[in-house]
Amino acid sequence: MNKMYLVLGDWSDDGHGKSEKILLESNVTVDVVQQAYKDSCKLTGVSFNHNEDFTGGTDNKIQIATGYENPFIPISAIEIFREKFGLTDEIIREWDQTDEIEIDEDEPIALNDESFVNAWIWFVKLSNPKIVLKTLDEQDQIPCINGYWNDNLNVQFGYGLYI
Repeated sequence: MNKMYLVLGDWSDDGHGKSEKILLESNVTVDVVQQAYKDSCKLTGVSFNHNEDFTGGTDNKIQIATGYENPFIPISAIEIFREKFGLTDEIIREWDQTDEIEIDEDEPIALNDESFVNAWIWFVKLSNPKIVLKTLDEQDQIPCINGYWNDNLNVQFGYGLYI
């Protein structure tokens, strides 16, 4: 198994400066996870990052939790995920951090760091379902999936999670 960090927030400290490293374990290398993320962006037209476009040049870019104080999956992404990729109400209930008990199809899903990671893992697996990713508690010298001037995926995820 391979260990790696998913870096959330402003790892470069050029905005609000809040960030967090989430330790993941996977059956594949960091490079494979990075490529699966990019492939899922292209597959769906949705991204969890800003600054770089991995969707293939879609005109209507849909971004998840990328704006300051914007920790949401927009309705347009939810609709795409439901219609084309099998997102279920059960999964939405697991991710949604609003106080609503019933799912309102007209409202975005509010995320926290834990539900963001779960949504991100689900998203990555859309293009490579053989990937196994799970969170770990242990801290070690482990490569990051994104950020910190990584040559392959130097982007921010979850910038909007930190209010």
